[in-house]
Amino acid sequence: MDAVAVAQLVRAMAMATQPEALSQAFLDDIVPIWRWQGACCYRRNLAGDCLLPLASVPSSVALPVLDTSELDNPVVYCLSSARPCQVDDINRLVSVGESFDALRAHWPSTQALLALPLKNTRQEMTGVLVFFGVSGALLALQAAPLWQALLDTHERLFARLSDLVSTEQSIRYERTVHRKREADRGDHRAERLLASEFVGESAVTRHIREEMLRLADSTLSILITGETGTGKDHAAWLIHQASARGGPFVPVNCAAIPNELIEAELFGSTRGAFTGATQARSGLVAEAHGGTLFLDEIGDMPLALQGTLLRVLNEKKYRPVGATKERESDFRLICATHQPLSRRIREGQFREDLYYRIRQQSLHLTPLRERAEDIPAIATHVLLQHNRARHAHVAGFSDAALAWLRNQTLPGNVRELRNLVLAAAERTGQGKPIHVETMQALTTPADMRTTRDGAPLQDLLSMHNLTEAMDTFERLMIGDRLRQLNGSRSQAAQSLGIPKRTLAYKCRKWNLDRETDSL
Repeated sequence: MDAVAVAQLVRAMAMATQPEALSQAFLDDIVPIWRWQGACCYRRNLAGDCLLPLASVPSSVALPVLDTSELDNPVVYCLSSARPCQVDDINRLVSVGESFDALRAHWPSTQALLALPLKNTRQEMTGVLVFFGVSGALLALQAAPLWQALLDTHERLFARLSDLVSTEQSIRYERTVHRKREADRGDHRAERLLASEFVGESAVTRHIREEMLRLADSTLSILITGETGTGKDHAAWLIHQASARGGPFVPVNCAAIPNELIEAELFGSTRGAFTGATQARSGLVAEAHGGTLFLDEIGDMPLALQGTLLRVLNEKKYRPVGATKERESDFRLICATHQPLSRRIREGQFREDLYYRIRQQSLHLTPLRERAEDIPAIATHVLLQHNRARHAHVAGFSDAALAWLRNQTLPGNVRELRNLVLAAAERTGQGKPIHVETMQALTTPADMRTTRDGAPLQDLLSMHNLTEAMDTFERLMIGDRLRQLNGSRSQAAQSLGIPKRTLAYKCRKWNLDRETDSL
């Protein structure tokens, strides 16, 4: 770009009186010079719930309005984080939002995306510049001094014009777009939330999302069942988020609270009600008023407390420990369990009348092995979250890695897949994809190929005592994971999908403290 062309561009931008004209002049010259496949500019509306199109190249493109509730949308992420966002392959982005899908459909052959934040003079986020092109060209471009100088000029002028646009003009400009958007939206916000957070495109997953949407505004109790790691707690949270209930989501893990404390945790207590009750507590049932109370692992609730819970559900009234008067709480109940409650009923460990009361509606989460076609989408979603949370730049998965993942049984379901992807991402260099060898090394640790005495792993299968074989397998796996994570019990427990206290017990049982230097 010669000096004359640069001067003409700067003059055209300086003479613009509206943000739309400024950005259009900027993009008209920038895109062909640097051989972008396309570009556009968005401005945040007054309410902050959407991004409105200002300019594009080609200018004939009818850009969609972007919904700022699409938190995985890279353009929205750029706005909310106030920092640039680069995606090397947008075709690997799955279920990040309908409005983003509509945006990238205008450039179907593009590969990479670069989103740059725009601010006003008060450093408030007001818009986003979006460029579509090839990944290598994006990196080279950001190192070009002329590009940076022109970009800085556009940002300063955009900030000034954003301040000059009057509130009345903004309201008039947005009113027509907002009216059409509200007419078309209906209950699509809940659908988008479920699609972006409960990832997968299989028929099974689509059916689960449809059921979650149906259950969202139900006032009946819901029982969620499924194997460990299928995401029952996440599904409960999504049902609450998709509903119109304005109160909080209050989760309670019935298996994690000691039996002698769970009643006080749920219903609260008065001061002096028991030893250690130095002050009154309101309890989680009171906290869930107007919202959702989620009882995870309901099958582990003490039998004596189940009758009390049944009465609370029937009458919406409860009595704090030590209190003489009853109180009321209007909450919707969601429960979850991986145990077959029918068997617990036969064993006398769960009340049959409570079972039917909490199972007014039901939702079963299918294990991941029965919807293996969703594995690549879930893995890509987890990696996207990792890159954003850690400001990393792991470039997806190799084809062989995705093919290998689809063939894994993954008994820990989504939790196991998530932990595997996160561990592999931390072992992958910046700008490189995750390879199949990295994940295979994580799932088949070297110490698990032989026993402590050097015998092959096949010896485990020849053991006559199942308990001994299982203990040996657990000891080898936990010991190897602790060494991989430099002795961090917190990280090891998280990666194995077990509570930290369970890991601590097993470490003491097998004297693993002696085998890991950092413990």
